[in-house]
Parts: sequence; C-alpha cells; structure tokens
Amino acid sequence: MRRAISITVLSALAGLAQAQDTNNFDCSNFLQFGADINKTRTAFAQSPETMAWNWFVCLNQPSTAQSSNLVWETMKPSDQVYLPNGAPPDTYDSSAPLPAAVVTQAKAQGMDLSRSFHNINATQQVDGLILQMGGAVPDAQQGQPVRFQLLMGKDTFDYIVKKQVYNVNGQAALANDLDFPPTAWELKAAWLWIGTDTTYRQTLVNDGYYIAQAYYQQDDGTYQVGYVALSGLHVVNKLNADWVWTTFENINNSKYTVTNAPTPAPMTNTTGPTAAAKPVNASFQANNRSLSKYELIGVEFQPITQVLANSQLESAFQNTSSCLACHGTAAYSNDNGYFNFALNQGGGIVYPTTPLPPSAFDGYKKLDFVWSLKRAQWQR
Repeated sequence: MRRAISITVLSALAGLAQAQDTNNFDCSNFLQFGADINKTRTAFAQSPETMAWNWFVCLNQPSTAQSSNLVWETMKPSDQVYLPNGAPPDTYDSSAPLPAAVVTQAKAQGMDLSRSFHNINATQQVDGLILQMGGAVPDAQQGQPVRFQLLMGKDTFDYIVKKQVYNVNGQAALANDLDFPPTAWELKAAWLWIGTDTTYRQTLVNDGYYIAQAYYQQDDGTYQVGYVALSGLHVVNKLNADWVWTTFENINNSKYTVTNAPTPAPMTNTTGPTAAAKPVNASFQANNRSLSKYELIGVEFQPITQVLANSQLESAFQNTSSCLACHGTAAYSNDNGYFNFALNQGGGIVYPTTPLPPSAFDGYKKLDFVWSLKRAQWQR
C-alpha cells in the first residue's frame, strides 16, 4: 500500500539532503555572490536554508581587513549614513570617531579599542513598542529594552550615495523608483545589554551568545559603555528581485527576554524554525561550534502570503509579520510622505502578510524594499 507524504515532510527531507555538506562553501567574495551570481541563485533554489546558513557562517568569520572584528561588524552602521540635517555621509570605509566620553569609559574598563563599538541607539520595534529583558537577567536589567542596530553593505551604501537619497531631499527629487544592485545587503541586529557585569557576561557566553562592545547615549546626554550579547540578526540581500529575507536568533532568548503581557512570560518564536530550517540548523550547528546556539528561523523570497518573524525584532506582532510584504511597501510620496504599512483591521492595527497590489502605491516612488531610507532627515 502506498502512503502519501506531506509537503512539509518532503520540504524537511530536501533541506536535510542539502544540509549534509556544510563545510565546502567558499566565503571569498561571497558578498558579491562569487564569480557567477547565477550559480549562487541555482544553489539557493536547491535549498534556501542551506544558503542562508552559509551566508551566516561567512558573515561571522573574522574580517581579513579588520581581524579583530567579524565580517558583518565591518559593515556601515545606518547612523553613519543618515546623518543629522541630511548631510552627506563620509566614505564607506571610514569610521566615525567614538565620542570622547565613550573612549574614556572604554579605557577604564580595559576594553579593546581596535574592536568595533556598536552604537545601539535604537530601542523601538516596527510597531513602536520595545522588547523587555527579564527572566534570568540581573536585577539591574529587568524591564530594560533590547537594543537594535542597522548596518548595510558597500553596494547598498554606494547606491544610496549615488542616488543622493541619504536625505529626504534626494528622495523627494526622485524621478523613478529605486532599483538597488543585486549585491545589496542589509543587516539588523538585536542586542542584550550586559554593561560591566562580568558574571552575567560569562553566563551569556556559556549560553552561546556572541559578545561585542557597545555604547548608547542616554536622554541626559551621557553615555553607557559596556558589553552586549547578540540575540537576533536579520540578514537580507537582493539575490532575487524581491530580495532574500533570512533571520537568526539565539536558542536561549526565552531565558532573557519576556512578553509585554501584564504578567510577562518568556519570549518565544511563534513562526519557526520552519520545517525546512530544522534539519539544516542541526547540521550547521554541529559543524560550527561558535554558532551552535544560533538557529535559522526561516527564509522568505517569494511574493506570497507568508508569516516570518524574529522574536527579538518583531516580538509583539509575530503573527502578522512578513519581511517581504512589509518591506515591499517601502515608498515615498511628496504629498503623503512615507507609505503607512500599518493596516486598520477590526478596530486594530495589523501589518501586510501578502504583497499589496501596485495600485496601492499610486503617487509614490518605490524605495525597493529598503525601509531604512525612512531614517533619512531633511537637508537643512
């Protein structure tokens, strides 16, 4: 008697088959997709989850140009692109000097000034809410927000500068929709604040978190300087016309982040890992010790109805979170400003999980899925 095998099982088996060999991927020039982008597209089509993990491994290798930093840490932070008063940014390879007060504190803590210091100045998620730390975090961190940072690759940066859309003036002057090159990359990181607590820091090391140096400016103008743990990472590129959306997070996040319910509960991911991601996760985790506590939640690349979220980056609206659909609304109108992707439904707000029709953007210039452009300011 023949038995039917579900699509979910077939997808998982296909992912397992593609995930068997996880150590032969060539990381040289991977940000340009190697010598032949079409070969990368073919390999991606065979197993999107395997390619997502390959990129994640490559991004987390030491940079050849800055050996004290990982590859992704050398990317350009958005706060050095969208400058106050819409000023033009400095070159991609330049680094904004650290504030003197940050340097002073860093030296006093014995921190490594040759390593990156992440400016984690953002706390709000897309819906305007914060994600709180809780559970096993020290008392001083209870209720404090998870912090975020957005970075971009060189080809993303170069296109923004070429089109002069680093300020709103340039976006308002657009004659046509934007069209980023296929080698455009963007990353968004979520960080748990550690500060100077060495015991807590070691606990997070034991739970497989990547530890980095960071700072942020407080409302009173002073700076907090210390260590942070990477809890989530979006990795996005334009291998396909609708971009490729992948997201990773640490498997122990529920220990340290909580829901915003009246009685906070451990924060978990309700959208994954997907069936196709699970076997690939197991294979890569077994072969990459430093990344063994991170998991791929899933991959989006098709303009279909789909829900995918990172519990650290879209915690409060996971059930209506679609990377492709939401970013597909990135658009600017001289009359209406930025497109509002918050949709009214049943007296509340939801976000699109299916790409909106072209007619929804009449009078707008499309920003090619790049919502970070909304951080631009008017040039004064």
